[in-house]
Amino acid sequence: MKADRYGVVTLEGRHRYSADRANAGRGVIVGLRALEVEVLDSSGKHLATHPRAYGQASTNSEDPSMQLALLCNKPASWPNSRVRDALPDPLREWLDRQDGQTRNEALQTLKRVDRESGWANAVEAMLSILESTGGADRAGVTLLAARLAEGVAGIEYDDDRPDLSEYDIAFTADVGVQEGGR
Repeated sequence: MKADRYGVVTLEGRHRYSADRANAGRGVIVGLRALEVEVLDSSGKHLATHPRAYGQASTNSEDPSMQLALLCNKPASWPNSRVRDALPDPLREWLDRQDGQTRNEALQTLKRVDRESGWANAVEAMLSILESTGGADRAGVTLLAARLAEGVAGIEYDDDRPDLSEYDIAFTADVGVQEGGR
């Protein structure tokens, strides 16, 4: 099949599947299976796998990570983007409130981490960092997404942690100089 100008192939006139923007207007190989649609480039390199859609209603299985590069190039299209629609509410709402530069930096981080660790890990990491710090710094998101991609579990702390308030008292107490110069 030939991908359209957005790198999307349409099956049965109503079911759209992303083939990657880099393959816009090019021939791609589409493998139909009972539960999935696999898209390969003309040389047989895997581009994407989507759940197969059935029925009369139109569907769109475009991968938000494939739209992310376009969004990073045209950040003003954020309000109407598929990427925005694909994000969980807290992350989407936070990005909506950001100024253009902060939003673009966060989207660039999401794009980079998506390439390295996958869409689901990138989104989960960004949401987790946002919830714990109130922001989405690149280093934190990158590290957490890499841990998620590798299957490394987070550190669980017991409730019986030591009480460190004694150290606060020791360092804040007005200690006079003792005899002997100490």
